[in-house]
Amino acid sequence: MDRDRHLVDWLHAGNYHGAWGAAVMVIFSGVALGAGFPVPLRGHPAILVVLAAAIGFFVGKAVGSAVLGTSGRAAQSVYMPSAKGSYVTQHSHIDALEARGNYAGAVDAWEKVAIAQPGNPWPLIRAGELYLRTLNDPALALDRFRGARDIPGITREHHVYVSQKIIDLYLGPLGDHGRALVELRRFVEVHAGTREGALAREALARLKAERDAAGG
Repeated sequence: MDRDRHLVDWLHAGNYHGAWGAAVMVIFSGVALGAGFPVPLRGHPAILVVLAAAIGFFVGKAVGSAVLGTSGRAAQSVYMPSAKGSYVTQHSHIDALEARGNYAGAVDAWEKVAIAQPGNPWPLIRAGELYLRTLNDPALALDRFRGARDIPGITREHHVYVSQKIIDLYLGPLGDHGRALVELRRFVEVHAGTREGALAREALARLKAERDAAGG
């Protein structure tokens, strides 16, 4: 657990971006020297490389830290508005499992969170994403997305997201266009008068026309 937390802390601090920044600056300084550009410390290439690496690391670290911090706050505001800064404290170990490629462990951990927080659709959404993207199990992905959608009091944003995932699963890997049409009708009814509802209505009409043209 401590090792997982250290990994997440290291990533969130921008160190990964810093390492890339250092590598880029070292490469750039080498190219500049080889091409004969007037660069400082030309007569001391070793010092130049160390200085370039240090500058690249700290600039990359600063940029990475800012980007990760901003994206984390944005994700929390959309997906966990009631978390009040607790996401990293509660679930960073699951992010670490994903970062290390332990997707089975991560999905198991998200499902345990879902059991502990039955009114929160986010753990089921994350589990569904893992089943869909990495574990190649669209049936379980569908089950988790449907479970998230059916949670009482689900936000509009969550409902739109998981409903679209469900429709995409029926149209794609599950190959059940009939169920996709049913889900689209349901979506149009629930989100009538919204931009998403209008787009779903257009998709529904298009799918019906395609089915009729195919004689289905």
